This record gives sequence, C-alpha cells and structure tokens, in this order.
Amino acid sequence: MNFLNLSAKKVPYNQAKALILPVPYGGSSRMAQHIEKGPEVILQASQMLSEYDVETNTDLNELGLHTLDAFPCQGKPEEINEELANQCSPHFKKNKLVAAIGGSHLISEGLVSAAMAQDNNLSVLHLGAHPHLFDPGTDQPDIMARIKEKCAVSHIGIRSMNGMEKKKIHLDNLVLARDIYNNGLNAAIDALDVLGESVYLVINLDILDPACMPAVVKPEPGGLDWYMLNNLIRMIAREKSIVGFDVTGLVPQKNGLYTHLLAAKLVYKTLICCLKNSR
Repeated sequence: MNFLNLSAKKVPYNQAKALILPVPYGGSSRMAQHIEKGPEVILQASQMLSEYDVETNTDLNELGLHTLDAFPCQGKPEEINEELANQCSPHFKKNKLVAAIGGSHLISEGLVSAAMAQDNNLSVLHLGAHPHLFDPGTDQPDIMARIKEKCAVSHIGIRSMNGMEKKKIHLDNLVLARDIYNNGLNAAIDALDVLGESVYLVINLDILDPACMPAVVKPEPGGLDWYMLNNLIRMIAREKSIVGFDVTGLVPQKNGLYTHLLAAKLVYKTLICCLKNSR
C-alpha cells in the first residue's frame, strides 16, 4: 500500500525525492502487538487525506514520493537495527529523504546509523515526552543514550524524566514542553544552535498533548498542540537540513480513526516541510 492515494502515476525509485518506509516493529513493551500495526493503520489512514494541502499550497503529487515495501522486522532489536542501517544507508547516500513510519521508537537507532553513513557530522533532534536515555525497568541505556554515543542529540518537548536522565542531559540540549508553552518557539533556538547543519528528526507521537493524541504508550499531560508542533517542524526545516525522519509511538485503537489520521497527517506535513525547505 502506498502512502496517500495520489492521482499521479507512482514515482519510480530513481526519480523519487522522498522514500516512505513502513517499519512494523513493536518493541518489547506489553503493547508490542498493537504498536507493530502502527505503520499499516497510518498508511490506511493516509488514503483519506487530500493530495492538495491548502495551508502550504502544495500538490503532494509534485513532491516525488515513493513508498517502499514494509521492512521485515525479524530478530532481536539490535539485529533489526543493524539490518535497517544496512538497507537504508544506500538511500541516504543517494540523497533521498527517508521518512520511516513506526512502530516502536527503537527503530530510530538503525535509521540514524544509516544516515551517518552519508554524513559523519549528522546531529539528531528528538521530539518527545520522554528522553529515553535509561530504561526505567532495567536502568540500562535506552535508545537515545545509544544514539548520543554516535552524535550530538537535542531533546524538545520533554515532560517526564528520572534522576539518572536529568544528570545526563546538558541544559543547552533540553527544551521542556513548558518552556515552549511559556516562551513560544524561541525557547527551542538554543537546542537547535548546538546541533550541526544536517539533522535527522526523531518524532515520537507523545510529543503531542494527549488531549489530541492519546494513543501512545505513556501519555504525559501537557505537550504541544497540532499547530505548535507543525510550526516547530517548519522552523527546524528552515534552520537545518533534515536528511530523514521517523514518526513512531502510535498505539492503534479499535475506534481510533482520528488518531490514525493525525499520525498520517503529521507524516504528510513533515514531508512538505522537509521537501519545500530543502537546501
């Protein structure tokens, strides 16, 4: 199934500017069987979206989108991420924007490794409610701690962390959701400035307020609203060169069409921001 129901003929891989990659990996949480269905429901919901975006005056047929087959998620997390890195590195080397749809947030590690094969100076900007530096169950390094060993990382939208995580995050690399609520998007400038020119964007859907996106593993009060998040991504795309991104963390609901549509529209909007502001 392709992302969106575009009227134009499917763009061949060689002509594509952006690749949409479904990664149906559920992780190890108790909700894994639900989370792994995230890419499928997002692709299904995308069929209901308009191919014309009125807010940006964009015809999605003109963006050069190509949907890849779903990534086969078999094996342990480290094996999946290693294979993701191996398979996606050629896409980044061909200067394709890679937009991965999860699935678990754990897929980000393999995708960042793939992007670094093209640019060793890559930085990562993480949008989410939790920093994911330590696994609360084991106190072992979590996904963003492992990524931080590879490159610079900033976090925006954080609303919950433990004491170990607080000690590991430099204030210049941290923007609380409260900071943005109180001071607007200017609160995020310092966290952007410490990153390099090329950025991989990690988007966990719990960046959003649970009032508009309740279908996540660990909803946290507060968070950004729809327009604030879109304005933030637009600002990032103006300031940095986004080489790829992932949208993860959706827990599909039986009667959750609204949340499925919101996730699909976020992918849609982020693609527009990245491709129309590309340098």
